[in-house]
Amino acid sequence: MVRPYDLFELCRKGDAKAQRILYDLFKARLMGLCRRYTRNRDEAQDILQESFIKIFRNINQLESSEKLESWMKAIVVRTAINQYHKTKNQSLLFSSVNEIQENESVYRVDLDQVTDVDLIALVNSLPDGCRMVFNLFAIEGYSHAEIGEMLSISEGTSRSQYHHAKSLLKKKLNCQNLEHYYEKFA
Repeated sequence: MVRPYDLFELCRKGDAKAQRILYDLFKARLMGLCRRYTRNRDEAQDILQESFIKIFRNINQLESSEKLESWMKAIVVRTAINQYHKTKNQSLLFSSVNEIQENESVYRVDLDQVTDVDLIALVNSLPDGCRMVFNLFAIEGYSHAEIGEMLSISEGTSRSQYHHAKSLLKKKLNCQNLEHYYEKFA
């Protein structure tokens, strides 16, 4: 078994076996992070692959192995945001009412059977701008000022997007008689 520090140092030296071990250790956690920022698994896999390329290319910039996981997560988030910028028109952060209604597919679950997968599906059903802001603020803990800078929007727009996301989630949960579950999102 390779110790974390040794694994980190071997990866810094470009050792392919060490890189594979690091990939295997973190791929599931980072894939979960990618899934929160994308609509489908294929997009998430693309972001994961691009993120690992950046991780291995830039691992020499990291000074210690203790910061490795948080540094890798930050790379994944930035890669997801960059992908978002490439594919979305920045002037249309709010989806039209029709698009929101189309996204509200019948999503019925029994409260006893609510899983993380169900919750992720609810968040993923949000319009893109709302989903990005919700994930960055509620899940990752970025401030609205930081989110505004990352997404090239104003701090006020970030706050508005977050409020809109919470309203949509509450509405979706109300439609399913899961409104008390809303508190986990709030």
